[in-house]
Amino acid sequence: MKKRLISLALLSTLSASTIAADATFTATVNAISDAAIAQTTALHFGAMQPSVGAACTMSDAGVVSGACDAANANIAIGLITVSGLTANVPLNVTVTGVPGTNVTFEPTFDINGAAAASDANPEATAIAITTNSSGDNLLLDVYGVMTVTTALTPGDSYTSDYVVDVSFQ
Repeated sequence: MKKRLISLALLSTLSASTIAADATFTATVNAISDAAIAQTTALHFGAMQPSVGAACTMSDAGVVSGACDAANANIAIGLITVSGLTANVPLNVTVTGVPGTNVTFEPTFDINGAAAASDANPEATAIAITTNSSGDNLLLDVYGVMTVTTALTPGDSYTSDYVVDVSFQ
């Protein structure tokens, strides 16, 4: 009888124990850093007529036409550098004009250095791009149309800002 009790006690001890275990671990990720945006060359339309409605158009080659002085020495296409990029990342790039006090600027832009870009209508929407396999800098050429909204004082300088936005898709 004693042997039976010991056997029964040993059997109940063995059946209560388990041969499994569990543990909790942590998964980690680092967020991709934001890009850095810097102006390499300031956009300048040169000189234009001071009357309301006068418009100066700059082409993608930096050539101006319309109500402006095409021979002005200050003419320069805007060059923007976007750096600090990671390879093969889908981004949206938008350039938006901000009305100035007496003039408005409607930007148009080109993107250089992306692996792929969709720029069917860069004036109205973001351009969807993918950075190249090396994560090289993007170079934006900014140009467009400057229009006088309130009569200008001859000889004075006027500005209209533009915003470059680079965001993750």
